[in-house]
Amino acid sequence: MRRAALVAILLLSAATYVFLQTTSPAPKLATLMPSGALLYLEAPDFGRLLREWDASNVKADWLASDNYAVFSRSNLFTKLREVYGQYAAAAGFMPGLQSVIEIAGTDSALALYEIHEVEFLYISRIDDAGLAKSQLWAIRDKFEQRQAGGVSFYLRTDPASHRTVAFAFAKGYLLLATRDDLVAQALELLAGGSNPSVASDRWYRDSTAQPPGPAQDSGELRLVMNLESLGKSVYFRSYWVQRNASAIRRYWAGVADVKRTGGDVVESRLFLRAPDAPEPAPAAGDSAEVSGLLALVPPEAGVYKASRVGESSEVARLIVQKLIGPHTQPARDWREAPSAVSPDSRAGSEADLETRIDEQPLPSDAGIADSVAVTRAMVDRTGVRALLLVQSSSPAAGTFVQMPAVIVLQGAADWDGDSVARSLTGAAEKLWTTSQLGAGWVSGTAGRHPMERLDGLGTLVFAHSGRLLFLGNDVQLLTAVLDRIGTSPANGALTYAAGFRHIRERASYERVMAALDFTSSAGRANGSDGAPAFFSGNVASLSRVLSKIAEIRITEEERGSITVQTVVYRMAQ
Repeated sequence: MRRAALVAILLLSAATYVFLQTTSPAPKLATLMPSGALLYLEAPDFGRLLREWDASNVKADWLASDNYAVFSRSNLFTKLREVYGQYAAAAGFMPGLQSVIEIAGTDSALALYEIHEVEFLYISRIDDAGLAKSQLWAIRDKFEQRQAGGVSFYLRTDPASHRTVAFAFAKGYLLLATRDDLVAQALELLAGGSNPSVASDRWYRDSTAQPPGPAQDSGELRLVMNLESLGKSVYFRSYWVQRNASAIRRYWAGVADVKRTGGDVVESRLFLRAPDAPEPAPAAGDSAEVSGLLALVPPEAGVYKASRVGESSEVARLIVQKLIGPHTQPARDWREAPSAVSPDSRAGSEADLETRIDEQPLPSDAGIADSVAVTRAMVDRTGVRALLLVQSSSPAAGTFVQMPAVIVLQGAADWDGDSVARSLTGAAEKLWTTSQLGAGWVSGTAGRHPMERLDGLGTLVFAHSGRLLFLGNDVQLLTAVLDRIGTSPANGALTYAAGFRHIRERASYERVMAALDFTSSAGRANGSDGAPAFFSGNVASLSRVLSKIAEIRITEEERGSITVQTVVYRMAQ
């Protein structure tokens, strides 16, 4: 009996000791950020990420690259450098990367409240010893002191620019902001105040509540986006490099998590569709069909994309553009002023790389519209549920690079070979032939697979297997795709998937872009202003900096009002 009582006392004592030694869990940093942010970025170990970046070859290579040289002369960089200098004047010293590393602790977060003025609040868990070594803490005596939440904080304003730097250290957290009210509100929240925080904002709460969310590991970086407010900012629309503000307006909030897995970098994205945004265009294709087409992508492919099909006209235009008659823009009179550019406009597309510069462009009335109409009728007869585009590059004679393509159509019914042959003949005859000369079809094989080839100067081949129709302009690439028939598809109800094999395509890209830039700059490697040639200098240097990225893959799923994307950056071994 005594022994049992002794054991009970010991267990009770141990439990009491553990209870007394247990500290309350650290608050989520989003609960310390005042409400109203546009973006919220957090990292479990921000200091480690910065130290890895500082010691990386990628950083050194990028700073020495043409891409950085051009960026450092850009309007955006100039504006940011001006703002940076003003905040440095307010702080009393010019902080560099090492200064940032000094105040980068473990659990850290940054909330951006205004784009043009670059107003933000940064919070990081850092110990006393680490803070004492920082330059910011060493000059605190030069700052004015105020109080909020029972804690003193430091404030300094530059009289010339009226920029403000404010910071505080409380309960193991460093708070640094460009507005004193942000630090004051954060200290009130840290003291247990009930003011609204980022964590209570609906855009943050709803986007992080969805999987991937708290139920999963958020990874090494998490970015939560208040897309509704971002879309209203004129500065965001002006400087957003993707120029797709209309696409972003379909969503009101989003979250992206980044982590490293097995040497690769995986980015998980989730976007919440706005209540008034139109639903995605209904497509006849089943999501499983996209996964099935994705299984047909061969190792020889350089770029590929698979998706469900909405409008048959889009399928027809793609077939004509890639395989029959690439549409060229008519020459523009240099005396005409350029037209206004839409925020959503793009400088070009991958199709422009297939336009030969040694041939006279086809006239605008060369039968393109007729070819699209005939091809669309072929698509409508059978019905297309999903589509796969596969392309690769290979050196051709001289300085040119061939970019063959294969298009795979998943039909609603089995394809009729004779009907397909007649339709393709009608689509090609006005562009390739006169009086249908050389427009007959010759049976042959692509590896072990039967195929039909158009008997003419151009290359157009097709094969069909049940509901799958294979169209291409290169027998070797077509064979590689056909050999994948029967491959088990990946799991997942995908609505879109795409990939780019960076390592495979780098050499061909540099070859063709060097030729095009040489022509456009009258034989000079650089432009008239001394800047590196855009494609073969600027963009090519960024490709070299990121040469360790072997392949980029993206998949997308629609789950009701939620769009889920996964991007995998596969690293070279």
